[in-house]
Amino acid sequence: MNPATGSAGLRCTLERLPAARMVEFVFFDPFGDARGAGAAPLPGGARRDANGDPVILHFAAGRYLLPDPAPELDAWIAAAVAQGSGTAIEVEGKWAALELSGPDAARLLSSSLDVAAVLESRDCAAVVLFDCPAVLAAAATGYRVYVKASYIADFWTAIERLTRITQQGS
Repeated sequence: MNPATGSAGLRCTLERLPAARMVEFVFFDPFGDARGAGAAPLPGGARRDANGDPVILHFAAGRYLLPDPAPELDAWIAAAVAQGSGTAIEVEGKWAALELSGPDAARLLSSSLDVAAVLESRDCAAVVLFDCPAVLAAAATGYRVYVKASYIADFWTAIERLTRITQQGS
């Protein structure tokens, strides 16, 4: 699949987003309240910027992924760490950020898992897509997918193989 143009079989595009700073925040009491002054979303929730891009993903119990955190989120992280309620880890090399968009994006992902069921009552989730660990979030034009960087080649291969099979079957 050409990442810029998609494929003739499925009307979607998969684009690797530019590398940016990424932080995981781990809250020491996953059943407590890490929302503080309203910065963090509820479990399975996502806080978004004005463009609708996720800025905080509460993807698992006590775990938050912050793609390219803004200064106010850095302050929130620093305050939580200073209070001893959690720890922040710089993880920009751990995740590859991808944007999957287009009318067939859900169909493509549904070859691996029931996307509608997973995101039915949540904005994001830790998932396994095509045997690759990932964090999946709904986006305005489709999905934001954060794949563990060591699996990115396997993820691309699975997408390419799937689109080739779909094109042949059309």
